Amino acid sequence: MKSRLIPFLLAAILLTAGFLSLHQYNVTWDEALGDLFFGQRYLSFFTTFDSKYLNFGANPYPPDFRPDLSSSPFRLRPWEHYPVASVLATATSRLLSPLLDPFDGYHAFNLLIGAAFLILFYRFVEKEWGAIAAVTATLLLFLSPRIVGDAMANVKDFSEMVFFSTTIILFYFAAERRSLPLLLFSGVIFGFALGTKANALFLPPIIILYVLLRRPSWRPRALVLGLAAWAVIGFAVFFASWPYLWQAPSITLRSNLIYLLARKSGTRPENLAGPFSMILLTTPLPFLLSFLAGLVPIARKIRSPQSLLLLCWIGIVCARLILPSAINFDGVRHFLELFPPMAAVAGAGVAWTAGYKPAGARATSPSRQVAGGPAARLAAVLVIAAMLVSLVPVHPFETAYWNVLAGGLNGAMSRQIPQAGDYWAASYRLGLRWLNEHAPRDAFLAVPIAEHTVRIVAPYRLRPDIRLVHITNAWSPRIDPRALAALHQLSEEHPVYVMFVLRRDWSNPLVIESMSRFPPVAVWRVDGAPVLVIVRMTRIK
Repeated sequence: MKSRLIPFLLAAILLTAGFLSLHQYNVTWDEALGDLFFGQRYLSFFTTFDSKYLNFGANPYPPDFRPDLSSSPFRLRPWEHYPVASVLATATSRLLSPLLDPFDGYHAFNLLIGAAFLILFYRFVEKEWGAIAAVTATLLLFLSPRIVGDAMANVKDFSEMVFFSTTIILFYFAAERRSLPLLLFSGVIFGFALGTKANALFLPPIIILYVLLRRPSWRPRALVLGLAAWAVIGFAVFFASWPYLWQAPSITLRSNLIYLLARKSGTRPENLAGPFSMILLTTPLPFLLSFLAGLVPIARKIRSPQSLLLLCWIGIVCARLILPSAINFDGVRHFLELFPPMAAVAGAGVAWTAGYKPAGARATSPSRQVAGGPAARLAAVLVIAAMLVSLVPVHPFETAYWNVLAGGLNGAMSRQIPQAGDYWAASYRLGLRWLNEHAPRDAFLAVPIAEHTVRIVAPYRLRPDIRLVHITNAWSPRIDPRALAALHQLSEEHPVYVMFVLRRDWSNPLVIESMSRFPPVAVWRVDGAPVLVIVRMTRIK
């Protein structure tokens, strides 16, 4: 197969597999909190410039708002929700509305930008290390269970990984080709990254460090002006993308900064997890071992532009993770931008381990660069096969993946590692489907963990005669004892089901009681450990 066709084939496979799997994932925690809501509101504003859409407390909703997101718990906290990814995902949802429900359409945005990024990432790795390394790096990244889980049901963090990485790669190509248009386009994507998550604030340090070490062959004045234009464009795009920012920029940015800095003081220590231990325990071993092997060829080619860039990229992101104000929870989702450079290094490691030298002698024929030697092809196949072995058994519960160093999900739960399980409630989609098929008419449903993720989708995904009982809120696991008593009384006259994911830091009396008193009617497991449980409440004697 010709090298130029490989990334397009891989992108087509990603799109096909992704669209076929969308029906297995629910709206996740932060999406239901407010990301969906603000994406809908901001898109409506940008398509009409009607200020009524910026009145976030308006009730009832304008009639054109579908789906009805009025139950979004954080709808009055706009300073916490960046606009770009949610607006673009909402636009994708509207475009695909004849084919997909609004929530699957929202998630489809990840698949589209993921496919485009896959092609760019492949070309980036191929330029320095050849096709074997490029194929391996691409598949290491897109077959990693945690990356797959976020691609399918986490628009915010996956989009940030794509925008963050695309900014760096485009800048790299712009610097190497001395292309001003490409440099400015990188600035636009920088604005997208800024408008998606605050992680993008660490893009300028990466770029500046790379420029200082690389010393591109641009004239100093042209380089300084180009970097200034890059930054100005990025911040201008960020400002233009966030209508809430326009009214009082200083107040909004101050509120957002306070929110970011207060996360550490507002998070219980037992819920925090070290970022580097999370990389070690949630990344498949083939990826980790390939990355370690890749440090050797990277070190041997330390003066090459791409090696310098990868080291700057990895180094700055890691430095951010150890800042005194840094916190981490939910596995690795808060720093997904670290994984593309790790995958690039790992791809180089696989090719190098097999004795293939893709970027050494330029006399090597194009066909040789595409095919590589038999050893290189075999090494790539073995690594990719091992990645599939890690991914397939946990699908579609990729956010519950833990590698053998953690003892799988069962080991992670036994060791009480924070957020071991389906921490974002993506699996509720499967539970809703089971209830639609098996629950008797006029049943009731209680969801003691992340109830808001079910309430948002219930009009579309829960049988109309099954009524969702309001028993919890989105900011505390606490349950009012009176609400619990009322639920028990209701179960004496009607069928009542309790559905919950296993998440230790959000456990509450209803979860504990359901696990200990009522036999489950449906359980979904990973590595022998329960991920999603449905019980039917029975009369307490």
